[in-house]
Amino acid sequence: MNLAHPLATTHSGQAETSIADTANTEKLAKPLRIAVLLGDAVNLDSHSAQVLGTFTERERVQICAADANQSTVHRPTAHEPKEHEPSVHEQRSLTALLCQATTAIEQGKLVELIFNDGNQPRSLYLLDGLRAAKLRLHAHAFIAGFAAGNETTDIANATAIANAAAIANAAAVASKALAAAKRSPVQTVQHQTVANTLNEAFVALRQGVTALAARTQAPLKGTTDIKQTNNTNHQTGYWFSDQHQARVLCLNLVAKTSHQADESRNLNQSLVLTQGTQLAAPKALVDENRLFVPISGDSINELKAKLFQLLSSLDIGAPDTSFALHQLAFWFERYDANAPLVLVLIAASSDDLKLEAKAMLTALENDAIRHHGQPFKTPAGSCFTAKPLGDAGLTFVYPGVGTVYANMFNNLHEYFPALYHQLEREGDLSAMLQSPQIYAADVKTAAGMSLSQQAISGVGASYLFTKLLTQVFNIKPKMALGYSMGEAAMWASLDVWQTPHAMINATENSDIFNHAISGELTAVRRAWQLADNEAIVWNSFVVRADSHEIKALLPEFPRAYLAITQGDTCVIAGCETSCKALLTKLGKRGIAANRVTAMHTAPAMLVHGQVQDFYTQALKPKALKPKAQEAAAHGSPIRFISAAQTAPVTVDSHSIGRAIADTFCSPLDFSALIQNATEQGARLFVEVGADRQTSTLIDKISHAHASQSTANAATAAIACNAKGADAITSLLKCLAQLISHRVPLSLAPLIQPLSANAAPLSSAVSPEGEPQ
Repeated sequence: MNLAHPLATTHSGQAETSIADTANTEKLAKPLRIAVLLGDAVNLDSHSAQVLGTFTERERVQICAADANQSTVHRPTAHEPKEHEPSVHEQRSLTALLCQATTAIEQGKLVELIFNDGNQPRSLYLLDGLRAAKLRLHAHAFIAGFAAGNETTDIANATAIANAAAIANAAAVASKALAAAKRSPVQTVQHQTVANTLNEAFVALRQGVTALAARTQAPLKGTTDIKQTNNTNHQTGYWFSDQHQARVLCLNLVAKTSHQADESRNLNQSLVLTQGTQLAAPKALVDENRLFVPISGDSINELKAKLFQLLSSLDIGAPDTSFALHQLAFWFERYDANAPLVLVLIAASSDDLKLEAKAMLTALENDAIRHHGQPFKTPAGSCFTAKPLGDAGLTFVYPGVGTVYANMFNNLHEYFPALYHQLEREGDLSAMLQSPQIYAADVKTAAGMSLSQQAISGVGASYLFTKLLTQVFNIKPKMALGYSMGEAAMWASLDVWQTPHAMINATENSDIFNHAISGELTAVRRAWQLADNEAIVWNSFVVRADSHEIKALLPEFPRAYLAITQGDTCVIAGCETSCKALLTKLGKRGIAANRVTAMHTAPAMLVHGQVQDFYTQALKPKALKPKAQEAAAHGSPIRFISAAQTAPVTVDSHSIGRAIADTFCSPLDFSALIQNATEQGARLFVEVGADRQTSTLIDKISHAHASQSTANAATAAIACNAKGADAITSLLKCLAQLISHRVPLSLAPLIQPLSANAAPLSSAVSPEGEPQ
């Protein structure tokens, strides 16, 4: 039987405020530290479940929401008072139960709250935070304080004054809870929601704990108002916090306790929750709505036979989701990582999977695909190549400034919570991604970012995806290159610079980015010898034209520059009037970028020394002098290719700083860079960062080279992200192509959710040092 346990004798006749005040006075002289664990099977790893099971029956107290709202059923000991009928306040009050539960928790007992969330039975386990630490239980959250208070509204005179009084009352209760928890409102996110029953209050509490464990800032179900006193953003997405500062949630619950003809009485309750050390289990990358089926074989005929087997099993299988997941596990078990050929099917349902399999069968009969190695891809992401490129020429490509976009991959943390946890411990993740701009409530905010903000955010996006590919999926590049400022992202992301996070603040306050080659364009003013009162109207234009045509006209337009050559397009920049005149004489139409930056133009050479000094950074010892045994274990060190020179860059501080400055200040020939990398062995280019702009350019450049000479080696460009597409779907499409090209990588993040007994991947993360 589920027991509703009255752990205190306070009952009818007392106002709810009195109950809370008693708790605050007697129990909350110092902040509470009640550990809360989500009781769902998916959220409790085997260790947690085993430890909680060691509590004896006498040490366990169960509180069932349904029972507590109807009657109290308890078997009292000889030392306990007789049971009583709770007041209407206690029946509907979470804070009253918490007052009572605190007594049991102080006695070393484990309190289990039992309730329903929709049609699903749920549990929350409460125990003393210190005891939880001794038992090595990592809590999903902690209850640090709570308070409650009644508020009466005269229905006949429900005016703005009365509403203001109600708001003030709720704010006073929240302030009391925060004071009890000794937490500053400035560092607190507040949620207000209606919870008229104890079960609804339990559900709201669970949602708050889940939000903290998932580090997700999102409105709770039933939320009527969201207030964030730290003035960040209201977007659903990762809950950024100041480095080494705990996330604090003040959960404000409103319940109508009585409703008479002339008045309405509301109960306001506030609970202060702080983040725990346990991360929420990662969402599954592969599920019934996102199918991913790798099929390996020694020959195309073997692949065809397995496709027929898959189609046969789909035809006879049950039409439920469990069948799809069962099939996924089966094909992953059959997958041979050493097989010479692999195709991957991606689909949103079993029916779609049939269509993808049939399309693949048709493709395998195509002579160009079967015998000449033409790659095959479907819009859904299914892919195959009969001539895999392997990882010998695997090259990470880092995009330049301007690729970041509003709300980019804002749900990625739900699938890789351990990675975000790690990155947050290593540096200021919010600053790295420029989250106030990228994840602002107004999506137009990202479009108005300054050059320095775009540069920081772009490097942050590349840094994040580099760690995702190399650490989570164990992908090891052989070469790396960058488009424009992507060279800086390359060095920051691939464990070369000793303190890459220090570059964030330096870039934010850099005269180079904010004034010299952007903003007021002081370097341009010096180069053009302009007076202080002479205006500069700067712009850049993308034009489909041959670079030689443009170069021939440049002497006539000294304030227009050929900044970038990229395949069949070029970028000209400079005085807007001069650029437009050049385009007119060229007979071409240009697309205005409306971006103010003098990178890759002659005036930038005036700050070459400053740029070199800025990027001359201390290196990590292992990057400076790779150990012979480490190189033997992990393969040859990465070769870093720069647009400034044909040979790989020597890995030392001076050479790196000079190469970045040369690229930054000189016209960029991205076509030549890709051709040079290809000549050095690059074959499979993987764009690591936001969007897929360089992948598109590389495809065009490679195809142009291939058409000029049949001797050119086959290459492929793959992006791991695409603006406007679901971030996880884009990532899976990238992984599918890498698998089809036989690039060694870990399938563990894909396989893990398919195993019923597998522990969450995030449980392997050491939470030491987590702020409380």
